[in-house]
Amino acid sequence: MAALVRAVKAKLSDNNFASLFNRDDTQALQTSQQHITMAGKKLSRFSLSLSLASHTSIGVLKCKLRPISTTSVQPIILITPMDMACPTLTCNKHSLTQELCERDTSQVTLLQGGQYFENVPVLAGCCSICRTLYWADYERFTQDNSDDVCLYLNDAKYLKVGKSVWVDRLVSRAIVNANYSFHTSTAAITEFWHFSFVQPSGVTFKLSCRQVWKAFVAESIHHMASIDNREIVFESNLSINALVAAVYAELGDGGIVRSAVGHSCDECCHAFKDVADVIPRQPDDPAAVVGHDENHVVPDYEGPALDPDAMEVDNNPAAVVQPAGPVGLGNIAADEERQPWLPCAGEEEALEHDDLEEQENEEVSGTKYNNYFSAPRFYCVETLCASCEVVIAWRKFAKAEGVAKILRFLEDIYLNIHSRPSYIAIDKGYALLKHIVKQGHWPAWEPTTQIITWCNPAPLNGDAPNLVVVANDKQGNPYYKRAFNTQACEQLNAWIGGFQTVLNWMTVNNFDFTMHVLLFLHTEHVIAKQEEGQRKQAAGIVVAESEDEGESKDEED
Repeated sequence: MAALVRAVKAKLSDNNFASLFNRDDTQALQTSQQHITMAGKKLSRFSLSLSLASHTSIGVLKCKLRPISTTSVQPIILITPMDMACPTLTCNKHSLTQELCERDTSQVTLLQGGQYFENVPVLAGCCSICRTLYWADYERFTQDNSDDVCLYLNDAKYLKVGKSVWVDRLVSRAIVNANYSFHTSTAAITEFWHFSFVQPSGVTFKLSCRQVWKAFVAESIHHMASIDNREIVFESNLSINALVAAVYAELGDGGIVRSAVGHSCDECCHAFKDVADVIPRQPDDPAAVVGHDENHVVPDYEGPALDPDAMEVDNNPAAVVQPAGPVGLGNIAADEERQPWLPCAGEEEALEHDDLEEQENEEVSGTKYNNYFSAPRFYCVETLCASCEVVIAWRKFAKAEGVAKILRFLEDIYLNIHSRPSYIAIDKGYALLKHIVKQGHWPAWEPTTQIITWCNPAPLNGDAPNLVVVANDKQGNPYYKRAFNTQACEQLNAWIGGFQTVLNWMTVNNFDFTMHVLLFLHTEHVIAKQEEGQRKQAAGIVVAESEDEGESKDEED
């Protein structure tokens, strides 16, 4: 009983707990323990009056107390519009009336967290002036005397995922997060949901794969639109396939990941330097490879004479490289004191390509693969990301990953030349640079961007001072290291590979939508992790280089 009283006191404020005692009790009680004892006596007498005592007055067991059932105290839930009045200016906050009569009101199944509710009424409101219909997750109205359209509400509390099935946002977010974290399919999520929530409750309701997929789509629509603060309007009564295609056309933005817009951090933007950092009293080693030769001096070349015209090298100092424009897509600030780096990488090229590939169609017809994204239909997914693994954009490439397509991809993303990065790293950088010069595009790129063409993207000869920095190891010894992570896209590709089995069996529209949602969420998580690290650093909390690796190692030990 004392433990119960302490739990009650923890739930109540001091004033509410003091209200359990009358004036005489308050004058007699001095210590906290006396308050606990008095409250326990009151609760004991109260339980006796309700016949909830398990023992007699002399301590003899009468019966065991039955478990308390929460079924009788469950709330009565109604799914209603969030607005109580029409917000349209011409209606002047006119009150809403119920659209459907009692016999036409739908009785649905609602999944709320891990709970399950049946026969939940779904009500719709109607404005008698503008005739707009208000539901819990969207508003339906006539636009410009055309067909009815639906405005999806970003702050909706419940989402419709089936003819008679609704879910709350906790359930829909759990489905999206399960897809993202476990690299799994809707069928696997459906099975997990049945084993975890449906079967233990003993209900007969079954959640279908289509309803799980609809929950994934609906939650993604509301989430991406709310992040961009955009109001999404679509035609009413669209099928799920048509809705997915319309959503990607509206929110896909040609593959640009909007959650990365305006991002800038210390990993992808460094202070601009005219002169390279050097380690004092260390011999000059122009041919050194950062992180690979352990600062060993490489002997002079003794082979046959080389043709000086075999490879053209840009010997312009780094000072002539103009910083990119205002902050955006990982670029530096307008004060021109930060130097960005932006790698672009995709799959390894497996075929020989030429300029004719620019004329290839994006889709292959007349094959048995028409309905699905598969290797014979599309060659790869090209990703564009910052060195901190924030995804900037992505695009499908049909049949080949050629330099003409890569250039067109970059030009579509960076329509504003002032937003272009100062460096682009790609495994076929020399071929891309050759194509840009040959096709006459170099004058548009030269003032803002350098393309890394060497196998060693961090030379120590001083030609690229912004690609090499001096850092200290754990013993405090200085060493050279690359200023940016040149493997960001390969790391991203390794993560995306976990979804390959699921994505390869999707239709093209579903693939586009799912890929964009996953990259959108991935970018959000990367930025959130960076912000958490900055908060810990500001608070003086020392963070290990890899907390996750340390935890995994402890578990193995």
